[in-house]
Amino acid sequence: MYLKAGRQENGIPSRRDVWYTSAIMKSDKRIDFEKIFTPQGLLGDVSKNPNLDFLMNIFKIPRIYGVSGFGQWNVGQHTMAVAFLALYWSKFNNYPQEKRDRLVTLGLVHDAHEAVIGDILPFFKTTEVKEAIEKIQNDILNAFSITEDETLKEELKLIDMISFLYEISQSSPQGLYSAKKQLLKEIYKRQKEIIFEYTRKSKIEEKKVRSFLKKMSL
Repeated sequence: MYLKAGRQENGIPSRRDVWYTSAIMKSDKRIDFEKIFTPQGLLGDVSKNPNLDFLMNIFKIPRIYGVSGFGQWNVGQHTMAVAFLALYWSKFNNYPQEKRDRLVTLGLVHDAHEAVIGDILPFFKTTEVKEAIEKIQNDILNAFSITEDETLKEELKLIDMISFLYEISQSSPQGLYSAKKQLLKEIYKRQKEIIFEYTRKSKIEEKKVRSFLKKMSL
């Protein structure tokens, strides 16, 4: 998110800035995000009429997983992986063209809001932040006359999770300490478990998901 930078001391935000940020996070007031400046203009205007420069920002936004010290993916790469996986998933299930194209489209725009918001860890998303994210995402979808599809919601979430599994698999252990190499394996294993836990809670057949992952060498 593009905010005015405060005074820093040796690269560290001043106590005043830390206090100000904390006060904002604790505030119950609505986030007036529409008046935030972006390189493309006021966010409230840009989200309703997104230009290509705005949307292509996703290729400049690092993924949280990469920031944590594993991998170097950006949101754009994750988005493309989701879209491609939607193609593979549709072919695997022999979906008709219309359903396939809808799923791929939804995959392509599922994180469009991150072009300005960035990739935020779930526990940092307060109620106010979630509301702002939803509004920005809906503005972008409306600009292209795209509507959410409840019938594909569970599958899109599954594909999103599989994309992260693929992202983890692309992490290079080269140069990492042995302990970190083992941690990488544990992260991959845990993500797979999360995927299967999700299928059990959803209406998606776990056996089918296991077969798909095997087909995709995951």
